[in-house]
Amino acid sequence: MSVEPRAEVAPQRMPPLWDGTAPLAPETAAQQRVVHRICARVVPEGVEIGVGELPPGGLQVWIDTPVPPAEQEAWVLHHRMAREVSLVGWHCDADQDRLLVLGWSAACLHNRVRLLQSGLRRLTGFEQTAQRAVQLEGRDPGDGPAAEIVAATCASIERRLRWPERLAELHGYERSSGLPHLQLLLAQVIGLEAKVAAACEEHLVMARVLAGAVCEHHARHGDLRRAQREVLAETRRWVHASSMIRGSAARPATPGAGRPHMGLAERRIAASVINHGVIDSVIDGVIDNGAPRATPAAVAAAPLAGYAGQEEGAG
Repeated sequence: MSVEPRAEVAPQRMPPLWDGTAPLAPETAAQQRVVHRICARVVPEGVEIGVGELPPGGLQVWIDTPVPPAEQEAWVLHHRMAREVSLVGWHCDADQDRLLVLGWSAACLHNRVRLLQSGLRRLTGFEQTAQRAVQLEGRDPGDGPAAEIVAATCASIERRLRWPERLAELHGYERSSGLPHLQLLLAQVIGLEAKVAAACEEHLVMARVLAGAVCEHHARHGDLRRAQREVLAETRRWVHASSMIRGSAARPATPGAGRPHMGLAERRIAASVINHGVIDSVIDGVIDNGAPRATPAAVAAAPLAGYAGQEEGAG
């Protein structure tokens, strides 16, 4: 395991007292804010945490409450925080007293790359977001202003996506390393994070559009179930658009390659363009209430797309 080198950690187990005589370096202060955001999300409500510098390098995190928790509870909380902080890419060490956050770890950064790639694959499917958007979180459009219901629906979907909150915790923090191979990994991580953030934004845009459409349909006839069915029927083609649409599969097939990524805009354009009758047959035959079923048209058209029916990894 490759870890960014740090000086040996002092043997004391209690957090050192900070007398405020020397200001923190800007990068250390930014790291403290990020670590505090992550740990505050992990611990139960009402539990305060402290984050301080660890001479001669790194940070330490401890539970800062008047009455210290039981030893076993403290051990669990510190290890839970260590897991979340290590998912950012730092090497962590935890016990019942405190959590130590040290330098960047190549193993942890590789793990973050895998998580981001898995998340990106999962975000290529819009079906679940569409279903949740038209359900309006169980609220009736007549219970309040449409804007309020749409905002609550989008906020709920954003929490379910999970990535927006976790990426927001890193806002304003510039990650770098003096080791070239770690800097390359950090660049890969930052690039994948940008793609995941853009994919999440597409889901939220779709949720806002569909929830607003349900409210509009409901205002016309007052039937919520009918409004939900109408909106799903209108968006069915582009929500389920995939690499079977010829325009999205122009690249030749390669062994082990997954389907090309299609964003929300690409799906809507591809589903709206009159391509060929055989493609329309593929879409109508393959999509049946969101469940794929084999048809002669689908089997005949699949080789034309350049992809041999390869499925994306579950992540």
